[in-house]
Amino acid sequence: MFEFAKYHGLGNDFILLRERGEGFEDRLTPEFVRRLCHRQTGIGADGILLRSDSASANHRMLLWNADGSKAEISGNGLRCFVLYLRDVGFEVSKEITIETGGGVIRAKIVEENVIETTMPVPDFSKTGAPKELKLTSLDLEFNVLSANVGNPHGVIFGEERDIPFAEKYGPSLEKNAAFPHGANIEFVNVLARNACKLVVWERGAGITLACGSGSVATACAGCAVGHFDFDTPISVHQPGGTLQITVAKDFNEIRQRSIAEKVFEGKTPC
Repeated sequence: MFEFAKYHGLGNDFILLRERGEGFEDRLTPEFVRRLCHRQTGIGADGILLRSDSASANHRMLLWNADGSKAEISGNGLRCFVLYLRDVGFEVSKEITIETGGGVIRAKIVEENVIETTMPVPDFSKTGAPKELKLTSLDLEFNVLSANVGNPHGVIFGEERDIPFAEKYGPSLEKNAAFPHGANIEFVNVLARNACKLVVWERGAGITLACGSGSVATACAGCAVGHFDFDTPISVHQPGGTLQITVAKDFNEIRQRSIAEKVFEGKTPC
């Protein structure tokens, strides 16, 4: 048996684990991860987060998607991770650093359950504009902006889309050859210079109620093409709630802010 805790960030839920000796990470096989994340026969989650030591930061966060694949970074997962660190007794009263597959980020708790973190700058930060792609999914063609913010994304601006639409068109876009390692797909409806609605089909997880890195990719791409303003909090509204994303001019710094909450804790067989 080992102990776990479950947290969510705007409905994007994760199983939190702490490394238990050498070789523990190897026990998290794709089959084991899928079993834990299964919503009928397991604990149920969009992914698993594992805390371990880091040589370059205060902590290291490893991430597995619900389908058993490894991922680089999760914005919602980061906020859950910080809250978990506090709850199990680590020092988080000041800003801390966390090593992820997308680089080292900084994080702090700004209110009881409100966490702010930096996020990796987009891969187009030097050119100032994301790569534009025309991709086909089933019977529709989409104008897609490619944006990597520690993990790969395809951002689509247009009319408001719902979850069934994302479920229909997201899977083939996720696996399009333009994304060698797959991608999260964002369907974005711009509401104002500082607000949008977002539905995300997540790589390795499918539909989630919110996507932190997807919100960051959306804000960065939107600033690059003129939908949003730099240095202004952008409200990204999703089915699970709202994230605030601030993109500094010239993409010098990206910050995300929103809530995370503990759901429950327990024990499960190894």
